Amino acid sequence: MELTPELGQKIINETRKLINEDIIILNEKAIIIASTDSSRIGDFHEGAFLTIKSNSTTVLSEKHIKQLEGIRPGVNLPITIENNVIGVIGITGDPNKIIPFASVMKKMTELLIRENIFIQETEWHARAVEAYFFDWIQLEDISLEFINKGNMLGVDISPPFRCTIIDTRQELPSNQIKEILNLLQLKVKCIAIRWGRNRILFITEEKSYEISQLKSHLQSFHSYVAYKNELKLAIGIGTISHSPIIKESYQNANKALSIGKYKSMTAYEDLLLEICLDEIGIEVKKEFTRKVFSNLYKEKSLFQTLKVILKNNMNLKQSAKELHIHINTLHYRLARIEQLTGFNPKNTHSITLFYMGMRFLDEHPI
Repeated sequence: MELTPELGQKIINETRKLINEDIIILNEKAIIIASTDSSRIGDFHEGAFLTIKSNSTTVLSEKHIKQLEGIRPGVNLPITIENNVIGVIGITGDPNKIIPFASVMKKMTELLIRENIFIQETEWHARAVEAYFFDWIQLEDISLEFINKGNMLGVDISPPFRCTIIDTRQELPSNQIKEILNLLQLKVKCIAIRWGRNRILFITEEKSYEISQLKSHLQSFHSYVAYKNELKLAIGIGTISHSPIIKESYQNANKALSIGKYKSMTAYEDLLLEICLDEIGIEVKKEFTRKVFSNLYKEKSLFQTLKVILKNNMNLKQSAKELHIHINTLHYRLARIEQLTGFNPKNTHSITLFYMGMRFLDEHPI
């Protein structure tokens, strides 16, 4: 562990809450890296050098000023982590006033450093797991070496399991992502990591959750996050993987997220027609919408009417109410839609065409 100027300044900020004296933080070479007096930063401190060598508290009096380089009266305390001296905290002032606080300040300093070490190790582990997952979703064959590496990181890749992706729909600060990750792992037994700027990827063991149970837990999680953080999350649930290879499950979670982008949660297993539509090329989709809707684009009220009817599953009464029009006006608009497109919005064939066209327009507006 190496003391940095940033960590040194953090230690000063916290320890000054205990004692109102000038404080310096020195590294293992007795160089001042942080100080309440910025002019001293970079100076060599011979008193601290003696403290490091002896690994004991050094009281510096007026007589030491004449004998040692770069010192002022006060107390030097060794900063010890796992029996190794990594630096010194020096407090300038009357030693008799400082010594009563010495042991508390030493403990506080070492506690702050241990906390910093823990944070660094946690962040390292998170990055290592992210890198492991990045490799995992691309592999088509799993080696024993890869399995052992997962065990070292605490990742058990014993099937069956499934991938799920959460899209926050906006980039969030790291602390908020961590909060969401912690909540997710309270709600769902899983391995979860940050995935890019606005996504979370997690894996659940199928023996722990059937799809209905997983949906229930995720719905509860979604409702809480949406309420607490005012976020509209989108969740895509992949398929079961019965082998250690997760590539297909991950790809299907991505597809579920993409196809159900306007829904709060979509499971790939629940998709039928949408899977077929997703395989159609962009140019074909654009040509299809042009043929189906023809002159309807110019008639905004008619186009909106058709969207509302499809959304309400052809419930004319509910649609008329939502559009704030009389039911007879709605029938007139349906007749006009048929005149302009050649498709009767009251028969199954036409409804299917309109539904497909609306989905394609959502994906690729003209």
